[in-house]
Amino acid sequence: MPNDAELNVTRRDRPVGICPRCHAIIRTFDQIGKKCARPLPSGAKCPGVIRSALAGDEWAECPNCHATGRRDGGICSRCNGEGWLYDKRRLAE
Repeated sequence: MPNDAELNVTRRDRPVGICPRCHAIIRTFDQIGKKCARPLPSGAKCPGVIRSALAGDEWAECPNCHATGRRDGGICSRCNGEGWLYDKRRLAE
């Protein structure tokens, strides 16, 4: 059950795309089909291309933070602060 401080946190919008290489989550339609270019730990940029992820069964609201990305006063560790979980089995399709 969320506490009072967590109830005041705004829910994050449902993502619309994802990079199949680094799993970066995208919330704007204009990024779909473009190169990801997210910085990787090695210092290089991700070579992946953002794909749409609009099907109803692709995303689930994070049960720990209830789509806020916050838990216990910090970033939710289950969803890495995104608020949504992607069904990674869909990336293999």
